[in-house]
Amino acid sequence: MSNQNNDSDNLGMDKYELKRVLNELEDIRGRNTELVSLYIPAGYDMSKISEFVTSEQSEAENIKSKHTRTNVQDALGKIGRKVKEEQQTPENGVAFFSGNVSDTEGRPDIKIWEVHPPQPIESRHYRCDKEFVLQPLKDMVVDDRVYGLIVADKSEAAIGYLQGNSIKTAYTLDSNVPGKTKAGGQSAQRFARLRKEMLKTFLQEIADKSKSAFLSKAREDKLLGIIVGGPGFVKEKLVEDGYLHQQLQDKVVVTKSLGHSGEGALKELVSKAEESIQDSQAVREKNIVNKFLENLKEENGKSEYGPEPVKEALDMGAVDTVLISEDLELFHATYKCDNGNRREIFEEKPEIEEEVNCPQCSKNMQLEEISHIVDALGEVAENMGTDLEIISTSHEEGRRLMNMGGVAAILRYRIR
Repeated sequence: MSNQNNDSDNLGMDKYELKRVLNELEDIRGRNTELVSLYIPAGYDMSKISEFVTSEQSEAENIKSKHTRTNVQDALGKIGRKVKEEQQTPENGVAFFSGNVSDTEGRPDIKIWEVHPPQPIESRHYRCDKEFVLQPLKDMVVDDRVYGLIVADKSEAAIGYLQGNSIKTAYTLDSNVPGKTKAGGQSAQRFARLRKEMLKTFLQEIADKSKSAFLSKAREDKLLGIIVGGPGFVKEKLVEDGYLHQQLQDKVVVTKSLGHSGEGALKELVSKAEESIQDSQAVREKNIVNKFLENLKEENGKSEYGPEPVKEALDMGAVDTVLISEDLELFHATYKCDNGNRREIFEEKPEIEEEVNCPQCSKNMQLEEISHIVDALGEVAENMGTDLEIISTSHEEGRRLMNMGGVAAILRYRIR
């Protein structure tokens, strides 16, 4: 992140950074229609965009409320100055957000955010409203590649997705296939034939729902694979007897035996198939957190947790991988006194003081820089050749990390 004295974050960002700034912007609400959003795709003539912003400033003269009029014009003024600084649009375009973020009426605080997104902006868009227009950027945060999940036995089935860290259910099905006990008066052969036909109908229904769920993803090259599981023989019949559409059949990665079926078994299926889906973000994250926890359990000195111990190990070059929870809102502040002494602290942003006492000379230390923990540790990690992993809290391992303070490290060697 930028220095605290800047009122703009110029971000050539990945999805995590974009998610963070979206969370910040989503919490902002205007008293009136005074929050300005401007999306500019790549290739636009920035001088014409500058003319457009100037024109909108003039149009804002017609706003009846003096406070709203002033806030909108000031927001457009900030955007206009930023637009003039851009000789040409960045590779994926650029989005500007500006408006009054002050909680005190009559004492405006006009901020601006400049976002360079990780994917191309599709169309130019301008709006002045009580909230920022964020949906085009929100769509970029979602990883729409999925693994298809099918769990089935002769009585029920569930079809779902593994998308990023989340398991989502698409369909649940119940069959009418009767049990093996025959009804009175029916011949054994006729009853067996009836069960067989009803099972075929049920398998075809599973195949049809799987086609509805997965085929479009497969054709868009966003289906990473299909995992099939269940407690009995139905999973093999579904795969081996040609029920699935050929494009889906080609995507089957593995079949797994499970203890039960239905919607509740989707999570078990993902767990059983982890070796086959190592490129899944959820599996990667869980494996990394488990490695950290195993080191901790073995007391081999190769795990640290907490911001201060992790930063210390990073500065020594001893860290192989830093783990930070995506839900962690913690900031790193550096202070400096007149005698050149420095101090670093980690705090929630509202609690960070502008001045602290120097522990060496007792003089006042001035706040020199403040940055989010991801940026602070990420910069050191990059210099040290250390990996940094952002861990979701949508799975149990991620929640355990968050409960331990949200920041941890796997070390290259023992330091204590």
